[in-house]
Amino acid sequence: MGTRFISAVAFYGPKTGRLREVLAGIQALLAEHIGGDFHPYSLDQVHATLIALNGVREGGTVVNEYFLTQAGVRREMDLPRVMDILARRFATPLRVCAGGFRPDQATPFASRGQHLAERTFSVQDRAFVLVGWPAEALAGAVRTRKPLDELRREMNTAGVWHRYHLGATDVDDDLHLVVGHHAGAPAAALARATAAVRDRLVGDPADLAIALTDVKIVAADSHTLAPPLYVGGIPAPEATLLELLKTAATTSGSRDGPHD
Repeated sequence: MGTRFISAVAFYGPKTGRLREVLAGIQALLAEHIGGDFHPYSLDQVHATLIALNGVREGGTVVNEYFLTQAGVRREMDLPRVMDILARRFATPLRVCAGGFRPDQATPFASRGQHLAERTFSVQDRAFVLVGWPAEALAGAVRTRKPLDELRREMNTAGVWHRYHLGATDVDDDLHLVVGHHAGAPAAALARATAAVRDRLVGDPADLAIALTDVKIVAADSHTLAPPLYVGGIPAPEATLLELLKTAATTSGSRDGPHD
């Protein structure tokens, strides 16, 4: 059976300004340290998934894949509500930051049990992953708000379950951007490359903002979202998205990489 991936993402498409500078600099460092074993994403392809909208065919309907696999519940997605949530959440740009933390520095929280200096950039399976967090969450000693996690939790009301919410108390306030993969590079070279990127981000963090115009709905037959079958702004037409889902023989289960 085939697969189809539909997601609400940030930063998909042409890059300019600070975001382009950061991504191009990271890719250059990786190429310098691991050479031909580094397979970069195109800058247009690099994106941050906000919420996956993958579906599973059940008779004549399409139910949310992760509601089914994570919660065991068959829920049709309320796509107009998904668009309303995204429009409201990003009506004011969301500031995010990656980098700026030294390994010996106290941080306002840990991410997946790791220090933010480690989580900011890492190799996950064969993917090179840049991670940032909402500036609001980073600002204080007490983490009172988790804007991205709140967005993902609210999507439950639209029949959409976030894939990293394995349980009711799980939190995912991370923003992941995969910049490329490696083809079996030696562990020592990967360690040097990772350290070089982390060192750069300590002194030159990536301060970014996600406005509503930066949010897109993207459909593809690969979890890397390349090549795209559809790219549209918010709101994306419900009929178009349903047609994309219904014309694909989708299947449930673990079919993604560590991130996309």
